[in-house]
Amino acid sequence: MPSPAKITIVDVARAAGVAVGTVSRVFNNAADVNAAIRLRVLEKARELNYTRLRQRRARAAASDNGVTLPPGAAIGAVFFGMEDTLVQLPVVSAGLQGIESTLSAHGRSLMIANIPVGDRVPPFLRDGSVAGVLLKGPNQGLLPSPSENDLVRAILAVPHVWLMGRPANATGDHCNFDTSTAGRLAVEHLHAKGHRRVAFFNPKPGQIQFERVKASFIANASRLDMTWSLLEAEPAPTLAWPLPAITNQDKVDSLVDRWAATPRASRPTAFFVPSDRTAVQLYSSLAHRGLTVGKDVSMVSCNNERSLLSNLHPGLTSIDIHADFIGRRAVDQLLWRIAHPMEPNTVQLLAEPTLVERASVATL
Repeated sequence: MPSPAKITIVDVARAAGVAVGTVSRVFNNAADVNAAIRLRVLEKARELNYTRLRQRRARAAASDNGVTLPPGAAIGAVFFGMEDTLVQLPVVSAGLQGIESTLSAHGRSLMIANIPVGDRVPPFLRDGSVAGVLLKGPNQGLLPSPSENDLVRAILAVPHVWLMGRPANATGDHCNFDTSTAGRLAVEHLHAKGHRRVAFFNPKPGQIQFERVKASFIANASRLDMTWSLLEAEPAPTLAWPLPAITNQDKVDSLVDRWAATPRASRPTAFFVPSDRTAVQLYSSLAHRGLTVGKDVSMVSCNNERSLLSNLHPGLTSIDIHADFIGRRAVDQLLWRIAHPMEPNTVQLLAEPTLVERASVATL
């Protein structure tokens, strides 16, 4: 048998009994490869101790510069498909703080690229100077095919972990909060306060995180025999990068108008809002109509972004998703993935959210 350094993709294909093109598609995470074939290719590559040529070249180049890949290599964080304001949202900043503190403890540095349109490959991915990447992409729509997008092809070719949301057609490990628990906590809190008519307030339908929280909201409200309804905007006809990180105020206002037009006898007495940013807009919309949160309607939100909530009166009850912890766990998982590049099974790690009670929910 050839030495590990001389094992080629042809050897892997021969051992797995497949074409060379199939092996290439497996290594590039193509979605059209049968699961059993993918597993067989990865197992044979692991048995042969095969290292992809691009990885060998990257390690050799790094070694020439006095750096060893992957143990001491930097980690990349790529934000893409969203407006620049995404990185400025407190929940994302908290995740980044967790990432940076954990990497510092491991003696690694962080390289960040923000690519709103997803139309370029950051230099640290082109030159192989990072051992892996943490990904924060849009939580709406699908990931473009690697064959059609250079950035997607580059990030899927290295060890990667998704942070707080993974597109439905994307591959790779994922660290997030448990959306099922978030929906349950909100509904149970409203039920304990005496609310029996509740609404899910969502000006951004189709957002992956929101849809999962909504499903939990509906299931738990039904379980508790509560009357639930959906206050949702019309979905956008088309999705194009960069997606806006912040919802337009007019969408929030129109949903409030719809709620206010509902006869009082059947009007929801409480909202569950899937993000604090939207809840802040909702406070403003209600105030313009002379309505007070906690008096005219109660509210529970999600994320517990304290810098956003500090000036709200009354204080907003929110689900703390522990974004800092999610960032720390994402780093741990990425370092594990870097050390186990041939492991075919992907991992999803979910942080357990907690409810932080303030004064926005009245007792009926």
